[in-house]
Amino acid sequence: MTKKTMLFVSLIVLLLIGACAKRSTAPEHSKMLELIKEVPMIGPPKEFSADDRYVYVATEQCGLNVIDTQTWQSRWWDELHPGGSDSQLRLIRRASMVPEHNLLFLGEFDAADKIRIVNTSNQDSLKLHDSITGDTDNLKQIMFRAINDPAGNDIIEGYFGVSRSLTYSRYDGNFYIGRTWIIEYIPGTVSGFDITDQHAVIAVSQRGLVIYDLETRQLVGQIYVPGEALAVKVKGNYAYVACRQNGFRVVDISNPAAPVLKGSYDTSGYATSVDVKDNLAIVSSGGGGVYLFDITNPDAPVLKENLTSAGYTNYAAFWKDMAVVASRDQGMRFYRIR
Repeated sequence: MTKKTMLFVSLIVLLLIGACAKRSTAPEHSKMLELIKEVPMIGPPKEFSADDRYVYVATEQCGLNVIDTQTWQSRWWDELHPGGSDSQLRLIRRASMVPEHNLLFLGEFDAADKIRIVNTSNQDSLKLHDSITGDTDNLKQIMFRAINDPAGNDIIEGYFGVSRSLTYSRYDGNFYIGRTWIIEYIPGTVSGFDITDQHAVIAVSQRGLVIYDLETRQLVGQIYVPGEALAVKVKGNYAYVACRQNGFRVVDISNPAAPVLKGSYDTSGYATSVDVKDNLAIVSSGGGGVYLFDITNPDAPVLKENLTSAGYTNYAAFWKDMAVVASRDQGMRFYRIR
């Protein structure tokens, strides 16, 4: 074999080895999210909630957008019936739907923050049913849900985080009469929370997570979480946290008095929301897009897909068999999970 031939063969071998090495070290994530529909919004979507058919989108200065998922048509509401100054929707950033009673709760951030209660029975005539004021200044997150097997007149229970407190209220569907109890002097600003049968798990920005007993309203445990804890979702013995500049974190809360930091993934952009369904977690991360994780082993979450085609994402959650993404510039995007 001539020297020239040997040199040529050597170069071919080196190229093949280099190509194989590159393939073996490259990350391999399956494409699990398939875009079904993109629905333009009037205004940037900040958060959404849904019943079986309609998706209610808080679009800040533009009020409320409602998507009919049977036709994929949307309708914009900046004023509710019967009209007038009190029925105008100004800065709507939070939404919590109670489909069992056709009532939608909207967090409005305008002067003195308030929670609007909207009757959705007639989609052609959304009506202002009631408003919650007081205990609502510096509102952060709201969560309302139907009471299973109510013993008295109250049919809905609600939680809302305000500054350094968490308020619990019960509602009979007609007149809001005020809070039932409040947890005050939480050691940090309430950015988000989730509720279990026994505990309130609260994300308190730079402080991390704090856990309170719902019966005694006493602090049970706390843990520092790197970054700023903005949102939390609890499943089983684990709390899944969106930590702004430090991405996605998992905390073992099987012993609420001594929570333990477990798995993590440093997303690009700012992680702002998190949701969990079955063995999957979804995180919106601003300019970093959407992250989908397999959390079969919560101690070591596995990235399945980082979706950047949705652009800057404000919020992401599971609904039915889909992942739904609120994109600042591209509206609402609905993905089938494969």
